[in-house]
Amino acid sequence: MKLSELDMKKNFFIEQLHKRNFYQTEGLTYNELKHKLATIKAMEIDISKDENKFF
Repeated sequence: MKLSELDMKKNFFIEQLHKRNFYQTEGLTYNELKHKLATIKAMEIDISKDENKFF
């Protein structure tokens, strides 16, 4: 069975979230997965570094 493009995108975000120890991905939409990953990545930014002060 061939995965649709949307399924492949969802799988990518699920894999990225799992790498960041977030496993509550069951039933989330593509947009919800994308938003959750963006939120987690934003929280990983080290704001003590000068190049990240604009955050």
